Amino acid sequence: MTADATPLAPPVFIVGCGHSGTTLLLAMLSAHSRVHGVPYESKLFQRDPAERPDLVARFEAETRAAGKARWLEKTPRHILHLDELFARFPEARVVLMMRDGRDVACSIRDRTGDLDEGIRRWVDDNAAADPFRDQDGVLVLRYEDLVEDPEAALRRVTDHLGEPFEAEMLAHHRSGFRFYGGVNNMEKFKETIDRLEEPPSSVSGANHRLYRSWQARQPLFDGRGRWREKMTPAEIARFLERARDRLVRYGYDPHA
Repeated sequence: MTADATPLAPPVFIVGCGHSGTTLLLAMLSAHSRVHGVPYESKLFQRDPAERPDLVARFEAETRAAGKARWLEKTPRHILHLDELFARFPEARVVLMMRDGRDVACSIRDRTGDLDEGIRRWVDDNAAADPFRDQDGVLVLRYEDLVEDPEAALRRVTDHLGEPFEAEMLAHHRSGFRFYGGVNNMEKFKETIDRLEEPPSSVSGANHRLYRSWQARQPLFDGRGRWREKMTPAEIARFLERARDRLVRYGYDPHA
């Protein structure tokens, strides 16, 4: 059997409501010697089904060219397509990223200017994933756990993947990994991103893609609990009115 014909290990997908740490986990896992991180959000399951085989073949070719054993794809909105994902890849391993909805809503507001949109997305996206949380192929990982004890969290992830833990993942910012955002705009932003040494002046609009790319190359930093400074009492009350039950269900303290 030639090298190009060697079967790859089952693919890995990172999903979750946007702004939940999916890019961070992608960067960390891409530093693993056996894992090829697709450096853009492919939106594989948001595409016409006729386009998907060519894109998967591209992932496989890139993985083999990198000398790695499996590919890893991160499109947060695939949290809405888990049924299709497992129908196409029954042996896939999925990591579902969770984060305190108050921090997520604030981060989405930083990008879009709309706190209510952030609340809605956190509620609706995570509700869509509820039927899959206990499925064998799915690991739920909290952003807060990843930040508090990254080695323990990454060991949980590599155990889920059936891969050995590698300390290089803890120094992901030294791996040379680049993240280019949406695949349709990758070439447009590639040169700018490769040269980016400082974060953009804002995280809204097109700058959000630049910020995520810059952020993926930085050492791990603690983004927990920023909502305490960014939300007014009235905004906190508005969030809890719509999402308190779900916040508690996922193990977050509504009074913290």
